[in-house]
Amino acid sequence: MAQDGKTDPTEKLLGWWTRGATFVLAAAAAIFTSEDPRRGVVLFFAILLGFLPFTYARRRLHRAIRLAAHEPARARLLSWSWLAIGVCCDLIMVLQMLQARTAEPSYLLNASALSWLGPVWFSGHAILLIGYGLLGLARRGRRLIGRVLARPVPTAGAETFAAATRPDPSRRAFLRQASALSVGVPFGVSLSGVGISYDFRVEHREIELPDLPRELDGLRVAHLSDIHVGGAMNRERLTRVAELTNEARPDLVLHTGDFLTHRAGDFDLPLYEALARVKVPLGQWACLGNHDYDNAPRFVRRLNDAGVTALRNRSTELSIDGEQLQIVGLEYVSPREDREGIYARVLGGMEEQREGARLLLNHDPQAFSDLQPGSADLVLSGHTHGGHIGVQLGADRAVSLVGMVGLRDQGVFARGDMKLYVTRCVGFYGYPMRIGIPPEIALLTLRRKA
Repeated sequence: MAQDGKTDPTEKLLGWWTRGATFVLAAAAAIFTSEDPRRGVVLFFAILLGFLPFTYARRRLHRAIRLAAHEPARARLLSWSWLAIGVCCDLIMVLQMLQARTAEPSYLLNASALSWLGPVWFSGHAILLIGYGLLGLARRGRRLIGRVLARPVPTAGAETFAAATRPDPSRRAFLRQASALSVGVPFGVSLSGVGISYDFRVEHREIELPDLPRELDGLRVAHLSDIHVGGAMNRERLTRVAELTNEARPDLVLHTGDFLTHRAGDFDLPLYEALARVKVPLGQWACLGNHDYDNAPRFVRRLNDAGVTALRNRSTELSIDGEQLQIVGLEYVSPREDREGIYARVLGGMEEQREGARLLLNHDPQAFSDLQPGSADLVLSGHTHGGHIGVQLGADRAVSLVGMVGLRDQGVFARGDMKLYVTRCVGFYGYPMRIGIPPEIALLTLRRKA
């Protein structure tokens, strides 16, 4: 059996296949760019940041499975079988990438039997790639420590030492088999994301605000964000979100943007049908997210027809038992811009209108640091999808990739007397599924701090 991947026919074929798939995706990105620049650019970055690392993990996994077999005949059977299975999964994944964000996605590729195959296939390899990286770092660290702690071997015992440290073929074979079996873990973890990605749940929590008027104590606010209608976020799932929101019996609903995906056509019609089903005494109010600006005027009109009022750098005042509650919606501002200055100007122009408590809707939770102290009693945000990938430790506490790099992923944060609540969000976008982080319909009960 050939041990070198360069001489193994299945690895050669896999190399040609992955290069061909990359070329097809790159050509598609070029074609899309001429027709829809945003779609083409997104696909290009998906190739660069997603598909190319995927192909590296794909080829390493194939080699690990081939080397796990003792007998040449068994190795050939494993190699050719895995190559055939892998090519089928690759093809489905590539086709799903190409038809993503289209006005009329393929029914077959989005059917229940196939819709999750591409995401599980991709995410399993993505987790595997992270594992390979961590394993490589561990090996290098061990070698470095070994060199630092190395002791000279006495000449008389050199032959004995060499014999004792010579690799054992049976042990090497066992490690190869264990390595091949262990790669099933990332795919098992990815498969678990299928069940959790649309496991909608209402999370109840109380938030104490120091200056909340007594009349507003106990106000129930449903916070929804990042619905991302389209694809698997279909009419049935959106209807379920509306039903759960109604069952929670909030006084008002506040949305913090990213209702849409960047796609043309009428893919978003089920969104408005679902939003129109939500019935609350004090109405639905929203700010826009970074995905909501393809045709913002039309989108805002459709929201309004569905009973949701978009607040675009403006405020509204609600009277509750004679007490005023101001709700402010800020436009999404890129981190590359002067967010602090823009927010100061927008909110400064509203100070004369401010009376009573203020709730502020701002899509990106990282912008909380750019708000002036006292800009609001409570800021609501989404955007980070709760961290998207991680381990949920409680209702609003998790170890996530987003949180590990220092970003606000979910839960309550504070700056002085000003609070921020970051929801885990309803939907998701980009990475093809949630892993370990469930979606959320947040029901916030506002309490006056004693």
